[in-house]
Amino acid sequence: MDVSDETVERIQKFAENRHEAEREGAKEPLSGTALHVYTRRLDATLQGFQEQIKRQQEELNKLRELHSNDLSGTSNDPWARISQARRAKKAYDSLMKSDDELPSTNSVLPSLLALQETSNLVQETKVSVKLTAEQLSVDRERLRVEEANLHDSQSIASGLRERIQRIRDESSRKEEQTPEQIAREHVVQQKKQNKELDRTSAKLKVSLDKFIDDTLAPMLAAEDLGGPTVGDEFEVSDATLKAGYTAHGKPKKQKEPVEEEGGSQQRIDQFLQRNADEAPANKREAAAKEMHALLDAMLEGGSSYIDLERDSASSRFLVRAKVAQFHPRDARRLRLIDFGRSLGN
Repeated sequence: MDVSDETVERIQKFAENRHEAEREGAKEPLSGTALHVYTRRLDATLQGFQEQIKRQQEELNKLRELHSNDLSGTSNDPWARISQARRAKKAYDSLMKSDDELPSTNSVLPSLLALQETSNLVQETKVSVKLTAEQLSVDRERLRVEEANLHDSQSIASGLRERIQRIRDESSRKEEQTPEQIAREHVVQQKKQNKELDRTSAKLKVSLDKFIDDTLAPMLAAEDLGGPTVGDEFEVSDATLKAGYTAHGKPKKQKEPVEEEGGSQQRIDQFLQRNADEAPANKREAAAKEMHALLDAMLEGGSSYIDLERDSASSRFLVRAKVAQFHPRDARRLRLIDFGRSLGN
């Protein structure tokens, strides 16, 4: 359909006027009352147009019905037919002469309504795009979680399949072996496990000895001397141990002459001298040797209780650490807690 240049110019002019009105409105925004009045006037105008169109449609329907009745009449009287035609002509003339109050063909009102509807659609589309973007972000996060769960499930399923296949292969292989071959293979595996356990135990023993000598021994010596309990103070120097502690558990000043070692330390030295050829050089080494000797004695005793020469910081620490336990009726007897039995149960 061809559009005349005049119509194009009028549309362009209307668009320019609309943009100018929008700019002016942005500079001086209308109040809520003014916008409400404008909206009500626009609604009233549209409602008036709709009612007018409805009335004219009703009149047109009546006219068509009247015309249909007149033309379909069964009267053969020519004058009656002429009278019907005159009445139809009069009705048509009345309808054609009435003022329809509709926009003219060159009116900008249809364009205004179309632009208003387009603007509303654009705003609704922007809101929809925003909501869709938020939902897309949520869906992507959920997809990432589901993919991670799927990957974990696939890994677990793959591991289970490999484990099942391994068990089936071993069962099939064992069915083909004789009892002597199975027993020999079991002995080899047991020896291999024992060697691995011995190697691991040796590493743990080295680490335990290092922990006792470097970290635990000074704290044990400090507790034996009446100082803080093991764990309350992590760094205790040899000079502090040499100076000793007061009756309130405070370190003595190192400038003061150090008193001769008390009975507690003498009992440690006596205990260690019975278990080592060489006497310890200081209180820290004495505490370390006492702890080593106590652990060795309990390991050799197994599940049996061993007799303690005295109540020492080492024995109390092992009990607090849930490594050893006193005899229910005799606190001078100590043994290791049977971890293997608890795990087996």
